[in-house]
Amino acid sequence: MKISIVTPTYNYGRFLQKNIDSVLAQVGDTVEVEHLIVDACSTDDTVGLLKTWEKKVAGLPEDTRARYTFRWTSESDKGQTDAINKGLSRATGDLVCWLNADEYYEPEALRAVVEAFEKHPEADFIHGEVRFIDDKGETLRIKREHVFSRYVLLWYGCYIPSCGSFWRRNILADGFYLDPSYKVTMDFEYFVRLMKLGYRFRFLPRAIAAFTWHSDNVSSVFTERRIAEANRVKNLYGMRVSGNPKVQAAFRRMNRFLAILLRRVLVTLRVLFLPR
Repeated sequence: MKISIVTPTYNYGRFLQKNIDSVLAQVGDTVEVEHLIVDACSTDDTVGLLKTWEKKVAGLPEDTRARYTFRWTSESDKGQTDAINKGLSRATGDLVCWLNADEYYEPEALRAVVEAFEKHPEADFIHGEVRFIDDKGETLRIKREHVFSRYVLLWYGCYIPSCGSFWRRNILADGFYLDPSYKVTMDFEYFVRLMKLGYRFRFLPRAIAAFTWHSDNVSSVFTERRIAEANRVKNLYGMRVSGNPKVQAAFRRMNRFLAILLRRVLVTLRVLFLPR
């Protein structure tokens, strides 16, 4: 099964090599990989790194090159969401996803993903767990997740990690890409929209990727915009009980409180009864 991985990047050269190495390491008998790097005219060492890697790929063993495709561009864009959409539009794999430049895959992660899709042909979207690391590579914690919950996703927020998420390319063929008006919570809006459209989600109980926690993370830098965009998603896709903004805000708060409780129960069940 072929997986297309889109990596948007801008001046993240210090992280990018580990990302690229982790993708190549996934290639195996059951996993074919297409890695699409979408750079936004970086001014650091990113482009030089990509050119060097492109030459190295040409020298890989023939059996590896038959299962590994590496392509990159460096051009202006309208931000991360636009870059991801560009990459997704060029994807040719059976499955698609994105992996930010400061993230990387755990060993054998994509093999587990392929096996999960083969075992569950009814699933359109599969998500796993992530390991949080600091910028030195030290593990902070594994963020435990749980069986898919429509209620938790909408009202708690985007508990599904984008770097641990994969979906069938037929979703793109159906015309569903990220909404470019979202700059921070584009993943939240996309996942909720797919859920509302009836696509079927499934949880894979294992760590798929490592997420680097550092001061430049988009969700950390643009906190106010993240909150505003998240509320926009809830207002757009959640039930409306009033035209009064204060009443609707209270309704959101109540549902978030209940979603937090439900999520705690589901995570506890996952830790007790599913593999670690």
